[in-house]
Amino acid sequence: MLADFNSAEHIVMELSEYVTEVDVEIARRAIRAIGTIAVHVPSTSEMIVSSLSNLLELDIDYVCTEAAVVMKDLVRKYPEQFQQASGAVQKCLKIVSEPDGKSALLWILGEYGLLIEDAPYLLEPMIDGFMEESSGAVQLEMLTAAVKLFFCRPPEVQKMLGRLLQEAIQDCTHPDVRDRALLYYRLLQVSPEEARRVICAPKEVVEEFQEEMDADLKDRVFEEFNSLSTVYKQPASKFIQVSGSPFVATKMPPPPLEGGEVPASFAKPSQVNGGAAVPQAAPVDTDLLGGGGSQVTVAQTATGDLLDDLFAAPAPAQPAQPSTLPSDLMG
Repeated sequence: MLADFNSAEHIVMELSEYVTEVDVEIARRAIRAIGTIAVHVPSTSEMIVSSLSNLLELDIDYVCTEAAVVMKDLVRKYPEQFQQASGAVQKCLKIVSEPDGKSALLWILGEYGLLIEDAPYLLEPMIDGFMEESSGAVQLEMLTAAVKLFFCRPPEVQKMLGRLLQEAIQDCTHPDVRDRALLYYRLLQVSPEEARRVICAPKEVVEEFQEEMDADLKDRVFEEFNSLSTVYKQPASKFIQVSGSPFVATKMPPPPLEGGEVPASFAKPSQVNGGAAVPQAAPVDTDLLGGGGSQVTVAQTATGDLLDDLFAAPAPAQPAQPSTLPSDLMG
C-alpha cells in the first residue's frame, strides 16, 4: 500500500482520471483502488466519499455499479459519512442494472431509510418488478430492505411489503428467497417488536475487511475453514498445543470456589502411550423424567459400537399435520 496521509489525495485525483476510461476493467479497478485507499487511510474518508458521490451521479452503468459497491463498504466503516452521499444514491437507482450494484443500493436503502426521504418510493418500483428479477441475491436483499423500511416507516411500506411477501412465498421458485420470506412473515405474525429486535439488531462498525488479510495467511486459514482458525485468524498450529504426535489433550479446570481454591475433584486426564486422554466413565440416570430410575455407567466405546448405535432402527415418526398459510399476509 503506497498511499498515506500525504500522498492519498494526489493518488485519488490520478485514479479519478481513469474512471471514465474506455476500458471498462481499468475503470472498475480504479474505483476499487479509491475505496481501498479510504479503508486504509481514514483521514481521506470524507474526501473519497464525496468523490464517489460524484461518480454515482454519472450516467454510466458500470461506474455507478462499482461506486455503489465501494460506497456500501465505506459507510459500513464510516457510517457518519453517509449523509453527503444520500442524494447520489437516489439518482443512480434507475441507472444500475448489475446484480452487485442493485444489492448494494438495496442494502443502503434498508440501513439508511430514515435518512433517505423518498426511500419507500424508490423501493416500490423494484418491488413491482420482483418476479422479473433474475438474481436471487437481489431478491433476498429486496426482502430485507423492505422489512427494515417497514419498521422505520410502517404507513408507507405496509402494503408494498405485504404484496412482496405474498409473491415471494406463493409465486417465487427460488428456495432461499421463499424461505427468507416465510421467516420474515412468521416473525411478523408472532411479534413485530420481536421481529424488529432480530432483523434490525445493531451492527458493530467494521474495523477490518477480510480482503485486508495477508494473502498467504488467508489461504492457510481457509484451508481449515471448519475449525477455529477463522475466528482467531491464525492457522491451527498457532493455538493448538502439540507435544510430539498425536495431540495432547488437556482438560480446562472449573472456575475456582469462593475461597479461590480449585475443587479437589479436578484431575488431569490420564494418557495412554502418550496419546489422547481417555475420558472417565460417568454415572447417568436412565430415568430422565424422574421417578427413581437406576443409574448406569456409560464409558466411551470403540467407533464400531458408536456406529451401531447411530444406525439402530429409529422409532416410527408420527405423520405431520399439513399447515396452511393465510391468504392475507399482512392482515
